[in-house]
Amino acid sequence: MKSDIERLMHERRIDVAIVEGPDGTYRANPTFAYLVNGEHLVGTVILKRGERAKLLYRSMERASAEATGLELINFDRWPLHEILEEFPDHLEARVELYRRIFEDLNIEGRVAFYGTGPISAYYEFLRALSVKVPGVEILGEYDRDIFGVARETKDTVEIERLRRVGEQTCDLFEAVVEFLKSHRVEKDTLIREDGRPLTVANVKEFIRLELARRGLESRGECIFAVGRDAGVPHSRGNPKDLIPLGRTIVFDLFPQEPGGYCHDMTRTFCLGYAPAEIERAYRDVLECFETVLGALKAGEITQRYQHLACEFFEKRGHRTLKSDPKAQEGYVHSLGHGVGLELHEEPYFPTFGRCQTPLRPGMVFTIEPGLYYPERGFGIRIEDTYYCDEDGEFHSMTPSPKDLVIPL
Repeated sequence: MKSDIERLMHERRIDVAIVEGPDGTYRANPTFAYLVNGEHLVGTVILKRGERAKLLYRSMERASAEATGLELINFDRWPLHEILEEFPDHLEARVELYRRIFEDLNIEGRVAFYGTGPISAYYEFLRALSVKVPGVEILGEYDRDIFGVARETKDTVEIERLRRVGEQTCDLFEAVVEFLKSHRVEKDTLIREDGRPLTVANVKEFIRLELARRGLESRGECIFAVGRDAGVPHSRGNPKDLIPLGRTIVFDLFPQEPGGYCHDMTRTFCLGYAPAEIERAYRDVLECFETVLGALKAGEITQRYQHLACEFFEKRGHRTLKSDPKAQEGYVHSLGHGVGLELHEEPYFPTFGRCQTPLRPGMVFTIEPGLYYPERGFGIRIEDTYYCDEDGEFHSMTPSPKDLVIPL
């Protein structure tokens, strides 16, 4: 949570944290969006330990800047046109701008930069800046930086926003199911009113319209994958595919609300009926899901649950990454990930490596076991988003049924 940032800076001996928002959008820089409370603007946030956060902003975005609630400093305080006259080289000008900012705002000690942008350009900028600001140590963080750790637990306002977008996502899922059921069937295939077969492209067009109608935005093209494509975890689905009966459809929805908070849910279903092989595999996935959910406990390391899922599937005769890191069939991904301003953020549930992240109150994350058999023509994934309350209890943010067969 934001209340953790001061403590994290102290623990890591960071005197000043500087967060740039290159184009002012939550997609480009969720950490910047986090600090400016979702306002859309270009700027830079400066956090000095023990002081109120400052936002450096441009005049044309003063209304959005005022809405952030941060202490405001207009970039006009350091006239860029004058700097460019003296330093026509863009890199030198940017370094000089920050040199003046550092001098004016008494920025010194260990200074960490955060943001997004071209790696090469940022490397050159930070390298050049470190030469021009003696007495300042420029540093970065490679893994689990202070903002990633702060954002892995949500406060009550964030939880409520995430809950609302979860409800909207489930409502959208139900609308898509009703859309599919509204079509007639010919030769085990859904047919439109004009007599042409319904395609994946038609379904996605309907989804885009429903997203807009609910005021949601897409984090990317959703997954609506049929048959063999359902057996490849991140296949978006072939737009030309028809919608048949009796084959798995993996439908993965991950929209966001206007302020940037996301939801992530997946359902797998067959229209009309499900073959016995798919029923067995679906039962394995659902029982794995329920086994993991029943074992969740605040304070336990997240990696434990990925290993639990692997052990469950291996006992059922499925390959997993734990026993075969190169597996392309069976259970071939991790159990889940955090959800917030990014679709994938802390905490993670890794298979390998040294993970010390415990489940804690305020965490929001997915549970999404799956089985994938593309050569056998099917794939299955079930995914809900959960949060851990202050008492260490876990609650679903995805109030949607998990029925394998959708009757027509």
